[in-house]
Amino acid sequence: MFLAPHSTQLEGDNAPVYDPLQLPPDTLPTCPVCGQTFKRKQERNRHLRSYLPHCIYCPFPGCAWRCDRHDNLRNHWEKNHADYGQAPQKRGCEIYNPDAFVKSVSRGEMSIEQAAESALSEVIRRAFEEDKQDLWAENWWGRRGSTTLQLESLNTEGAICM
Repeated sequence: MFLAPHSTQLEGDNAPVYDPLQLPPDTLPTCPVCGQTFKRKQERNRHLRSYLPHCIYCPFPGCAWRCDRHDNLRNHWEKNHADYGQAPQKRGCEIYNPDAFVKSVSRGEMSIEQAAESALSEVIRRAFEEDKQDLWAENWWGRRGSTTLQLESLNTEGAICM
């Protein structure tokens, strides 16, 4: 059993108290794409989402802005659309749920490329549902700069026609 470096013993008790956030080095959550290790699986999962297209969009008409965290949507809304009321809830602004993709990638059930391609298909489908295809078509991923895994080989014409 691994005794975390910050564990303590209670007075009169011989059993050490384990810190659940401290894992042995061989069980640290690791990114299967780049090999980076994390103290908690939640941190690794957030990191894995960075390899996927943005999953939350701004529902304001004519706004192409997207993100991957609801607090970013709230900040965007307060800066740009505050005159139109409170920021919308995440549930109504989610393009797709990245959690299933992240779980499959972290378990080795699918590659990040497969997950990204499936997620991108969802983004394209949702763009047409929300009438944002013209706004999002220039950057289906919704991320700034070049994403290392943007699928150059994805036939967006085929995905759009599905």
